[in-house]
Amino acid sequence: MNLHLHRDLCILGFALSALVAQTPLRLELAATGLDRPVLVTAPSGDTQRAFVVEKNGRIKILRNGIVLAQPFLDLATPGTVFDVAEMGMLGVAFHPQYATNRQFFVFYCTQQFPNVTLQRYTASAANGDVADPASAVTLLTFPLLYGNHNGGTIAFGADGKLYIAVGDGGSLAPTFPIDPLNNAQRGDSLMGKVLRIDVDTTTPPLPYGIPSDNPFVGPGDPRDEIWALGFRNPWRCSFDRTTGDFWIADVGGPREEIDFVAAGTGAGRNYGWSCMSGTVCTGINVCPCGSGTLTGPLHEYTLGSGQSIIGGYVYRGAAIPDLHGAYFFGDFVRNQIWSLRRQNGSVTDLRDRTIELLPPAGYALAGITSFGEDGNGELYVCSFDGNVYRIAANPNTLPGLAPFGVGTAGCNGSHALSSLTTPAQGNAGFALRCTNGIASGLGLIALASAVDVPGSDPFGHGMVIHFRLDSPYLSLQAMLCDANGIGTLALPIPADPVLVGQSIGAQAGFAWNPPCAIPPNGWSSSNGLWITVQP
Repeated sequence: MNLHLHRDLCILGFALSALVAQTPLRLELAATGLDRPVLVTAPSGDTQRAFVVEKNGRIKILRNGIVLAQPFLDLATPGTVFDVAEMGMLGVAFHPQYATNRQFFVFYCTQQFPNVTLQRYTASAANGDVADPASAVTLLTFPLLYGNHNGGTIAFGADGKLYIAVGDGGSLAPTFPIDPLNNAQRGDSLMGKVLRIDVDTTTPPLPYGIPSDNPFVGPGDPRDEIWALGFRNPWRCSFDRTTGDFWIADVGGPREEIDFVAAGTGAGRNYGWSCMSGTVCTGINVCPCGSGTLTGPLHEYTLGSGQSIIGGYVYRGAAIPDLHGAYFFGDFVRNQIWSLRRQNGSVTDLRDRTIELLPPAGYALAGITSFGEDGNGELYVCSFDGNVYRIAANPNTLPGLAPFGVGTAGCNGSHALSSLTTPAQGNAGFALRCTNGIASGLGLIALASAVDVPGSDPFGHGMVIHFRLDSPYLSLQAMLCDANGIGTLALPIPADPVLVGQSIGAQAGFAWNPPCAIPPNGWSSSNGLWITVQP
């Protein structure tokens, strides 16, 4: 296809224009050799260190790209943190006045029953890179029964109060994934809730304070600590450091969901589990499904069997200004990463970032356990295999190329559609390149003037496509693959200045015969690639 024949190609509206203009991203390795990292965090104002929480009970310090040999806190000794399945050290929060009082808080599982425990520790006055192990004060402990659906995020809000996200306590087959004891809706249980306490006062006989404006303060149930209810497994939650808004990702059953709480609101809300999962009625009549008394999600998704949402953070760093306000989240099972924005109460600019945020060569995401945020507001991704990555601008991305979306993996793995050169006017050697195709076989490239960024399966083949069937221009081109399965399609661009700024979307697809077990009905597809001709 010669692009000069299609000067009337439709340029997409604001959403896709923003996609093209936004800084391209990459994952860069920040730390390796860790034991199942589950959080990256830092005290307010500390821009030199990041604290990495390991599921085994250790907290380590990352400084200048180096993980310090001595742990900041080590609770990995036998009999302390119970590190089995979903249990372990799950949350850490630094006091807003950490710089002066050196206090921080940990949330972890213990072996009895099993239980969860919230403790306060104090960093050493002599060496700020280690905590005083003798300073432990237990604030809260209670049984979780089954050991799964533990939640575990602890975070300070702008009000100075500590918020504690606790799962419903889980269950075992055959009742899984339903909350068999109705913990999430019961007022006498702290499970399936977000709790809110004051760590700077006490309400005897409690070793912590009950804020007077908690929604259920008073005699009888619901418990005074409860701030919101109706959660299955909130993992993870975060406060926007600029606006104070609260983002809660709740691992679903039928649906994975993101709940949004505007700053200064949310006390007493019921998010519906277990009568609802996202906007879906479960048939469990423990609350009025679909009632106006329940709060629905900002965003939800289902990917079929096997998924687990991982909540993240709103980007507020300085390195990538055009990302400000974008909320990043992912999926543990699918190893996918998305970002979205909230505008006028609705989701906008939802992007699948998975292809864009592939790890460096030689590394692979092996289960996204958590996102993280350092003192500068830069974001991190934790991988279950012991690596931590930083989300960063990609200086190696060529101008005029914007990958988006995720296709369907083929028999040789996921496909990555890209180009080795810039799509500039006069580039007679411009070509598209796709990985993991059919060795010495053929594939197809779809070229379209309008794309489907989220992707869909209109043909029912189980193949995600990112081009619009009603596109004003749509063409299918054959792509030849070499012996290594690298497919190439030449798209020479004439030396015509009128072409500058013209855009077209592309996506590769393959039909496997016989089909392997990965793509349904034998079809697979690549990410989408938006191509804009450069000067």
